Amino acid sequence: MLHIWKGRLPPSVPPRADRKFILLSDALHSSSCKLFYPNDPLKIVKARGQYMYDENGRQYLDCINNVAHVGHCHPDVVEAAHEQNQLLNTNSRYLHDNVTDYAERLSEKLPEKLCTFYFLNSG
Repeated sequence: MLHIWKGRLPPSVPPRADRKFILLSDALHSSSCKLFYPNDPLKIVKARGQYMYDENGRQYLDCINNVAHVGHCHPDVVEAAHEQNQLLNTNSRYLHDNVTDYAERLSEKLPEKLCTFYFLNSG
């Protein structure tokens, strides 16, 4: 059963999207990583299905992130990631059958000129 989180954050997660936090974030993150809505940035703390939630528990329909096909925190995806992380959680700079097998399966579905793969953790 998919649980949708609603309401305010638990007391253990204090809100931090104040000006001081934004300045700290700006100082510590690369200038090439830009915030959405820089004049009034959202501090997203949780997501489920097609929704994201800010630090005050406000719900937003996620039309930006790469989750349109299954949603945030889909139980099947969470379980598959959990199982994989119990076995191995590393980058693709080491040889592993799964990486090559996945690339091979992808190459069978794409034109030849699109069959060199570079796997990353984000779009």
